[in-house]
Amino acid sequence: MNKDKIQEELDSEEYKNEWNRLLKMRKSIIYCLSFSHMNSARDGVSGERNFFLRMIDDILQSVISIEILAKEGISNTCRRELRYLIELSIKSCLIVNNTTKQSFEDQIDEYEKLLNSSNINPINTLKFFYLKDKEEEFKTETKRLYGYLCKYSHSSSYQIRERLAKAEIGRTIGYEGIQELRELNNDIEKVLAIVSVMIFHSVAQYVVGDFLVESNGETVNWYFNKSKYISIIDEEFDYKHERQSILEKLKKDRLERVKF
Repeated sequence: MNKDKIQEELDSEEYKNEWNRLLKMRKSIIYCLSFSHMNSARDGVSGERNFFLRMIDDILQSVISIEILAKEGISNTCRRELRYLIELSIKSCLIVNNTTKQSFEDQIDEYEKLLNSSNINPINTLKFFYLKDKEEEFKTETKRLYGYLCKYSHSSSYQIRERLAKAEIGRTIGYEGIQELRELNNDIEKVLAIVSVMIFHSVAQYVVGDFLVESNGETVNWYFNKSKYISIIDEEFDYKHERQSILEKLKKDRLERVKF
């Protein structure tokens, strides 16, 4: 493809919309992480003892680096970071739910083998109580997505062939267009929805309820409400008093909102 045409595509409104989608996802997950950390820290102990909360800086580094890399068209490296995010969120959630230790350092020692392994099969032992009958489906989809992203973690034939095919049509670094960014965004939204599910299963119920439910009972205006799994979690808080008069509206809104 002609470089001028690619540049025209990069300057298009459609490309800008996809880029704004990425920015919205980044802002949404940072808001969720920050809220969860600050609200949990009110109990005086979670800030030090909750392994997931102690890993928020690592998650934020990956989220911010994905934006920087995507801006330069470095999509394969973005997917390596996405794989890391799935791995880190699963292990952090597992440690929070299974640890017998209170100090952060002791938790690392207790789960050293888990942390040093790239195997995410321990997800099978986790209980995603908010998801109810969708728990196994969530685990299967998470493992499938992780397997796909693993293709970008090493010099795999899949990754090499894909990159060479793109180079043939002029889609080299910095010249990846609308379709490439859209595909990357689709991967990002699935991974960050998984991260959200993991953190909601790693903090107190009141934190999740405070985050998702507005004072008038409405669901917080948040990008990842489009996820079917986040929608299921949101429904768990329909018992709240402020929601009783708008339950039918909430159900209708959820059905219309879910996209992935």
